[in-house]
Amino acid sequence: MELWFFQVITLFLLVKSTNLQLLINVRNQGGDVMQENITANVSEDTITLEFIRLDGVFISQLVDFTNEVEAMKVIIPGEEELGQTGHQTLCFLTHAAQADFIAPDAMAKLRQKNPGTIRVAEEDKGWRQTTATAWAGHATRLLSPPAARHCASARERVYLRAADLARWAPRPGLEQSSYSSSVTPFPAHALLTDTADGKPAVGACVSENDNTKECICHMEVCVNWYPCGLKYCKGKPQGGLSYRCGIKTCHRCYRYHFYVRRRDACQHYT
Repeated sequence: MELWFFQVITLFLLVKSTNLQLLINVRNQGGDVMQENITANVSEDTITLEFIRLDGVFISQLVDFTNEVEAMKVIIPGEEELGQTGHQTLCFLTHAAQADFIAPDAMAKLRQKNPGTIRVAEEDKGWRQTTATAWAGHATRLLSPPAARHCASARERVYLRAADLARWAPRPGLEQSSYSSSVTPFPAHALLTDTADGKPAVGACVSENDNTKECICHMEVCVNWYPCGLKYCKGKPQGGLSYRCGIKTCHRCYRYHFYVRRRDACQHYT
């Protein structure tokens, strides 16, 4: 039960919504405790959820409600035992499923009780798979300025799929074709599902030993706890009206597939 976790400001308090930041202690499915930082930016109509995995990978998920863009940023530290230095940043753009998160204005009205309590999501949303088909390039800025800033450190490693390009409505002053002309599609053979012999045209990176060869890499990200809906309670019998009285929380995992020109660009996240 999450009713005792958050209190929602009642409707008669007509105050202006402000940005909100929550620090949540979350237990993952393996039993480990992690901290999530959730920020609602009402002025930009965005929500950002951030955490560091136990393997040191930093995850930052941004949802832009106005432009219907979700940007999942992944920062991967190099592995010293493999001679890797620095870090690598990836960003995946997808069409936002807005029902997955409560809106920023609703989030900004939440108040946290017992901040030290360890939370567990009420519902498991399962896996969502995305197979990228292009490098996003300048389309990121056209689709969502907040997502462009969010993914800036990924540079050329911002990925999306053509199917999502068709779902985003044209922005004022832009043609739908502006998105497509701003992206760089993966090589044609990398997008083929099967060749004449029935095998994939480009194999998975885990099955490729030559670091100089191209392959399809994959990255998995699990968000163990996030506000995925509002709860409503019934009012007193004489009133009969329902009112917001808490939030519903969910768990979801993502699996991203994307093309790399060299296996060593896939690092340790295959």
